[in-house]
Formats: sequence, C-alpha cells, structure tokens
Amino acid sequence: MKRTIAGLLLAGLAAAVHAADNGPLYTGQPGELPVQVALAYLAPDMGRDGQFEYARLRISQRSQPESFDRVSVSIQQDGLLDDSVRARRWTLQLIRGGDGRWYITRQLAEQRCYRGAQGWQRKPCP
Repeated sequence: MKRTIAGLLLAGLAAAVHAADNGPLYTGQPGELPVQVALAYLAPDMGRDGQFEYARLRISQRSQPESFDRVSVSIQQDGLLDDSVRARRWTLQLIRGGDGRWYITRQLAEQRCYRGAQGWQRKPCP
C-alpha cells in the first residue's frame, strides 16, 4: 500500500519542473522568510496530519552576495519508508516582490532511486 501511494506521489514529482509563466506558483505571507514560504508550499508533499515518513530533512537557502531579493531553497528528504525511492529533493526559486512578500517562481522536483539509474532524476523510480 505504501509503495502504491509513494508511486502515485512520485509520478507527480516526475514531471515537476514548473515555471511561473502566468504568475507565481505560490505567494508567501507578509513577514515570512523564504524557508518558511518553501515549507508552507511543500507541506502537502512532506506529510499528512503531522505525520512524516523520512528519517532526515535537509534545508538550505542560497542567494548571490549582495542580491538578497532572489533566493534558491533546497529541501531534501532522506531515509524514506519506500523500497524504491532513496531520497526526494525540491529546489525552489523565490523572488521578493515590491510588497515585501516572497513568491515561488520555479520548482524542480527530483528523486534518487535504490535501483536503476544513480543520481538525481525526475522520472519515477523502478
């Protein structure tokens, strides 16, 4: 059952390179930091009802020196309760709008598999 659910979730991730052509993918709340916006956006994919199925969560935020209106936030889950997916990673691009809110403008979702191709990939694990 868990493998079926994980397979369905990851099938959605496989095609998950989204760019905001018609506006942002997500708009943060006033006063939120980029990491808070990223976690709020990904919350439905990271767990349900306060439950999670991963052993480690890594979060990093990067920006160019002296250019703090554009950031990249990477969130990675390792140690998943899945026999085919080793890890999942989302990379989000955010910009700060004139209103001070952070906007997610691009998302890349990838996974690492136990079997098949090694390294990060967008297609479902075998």
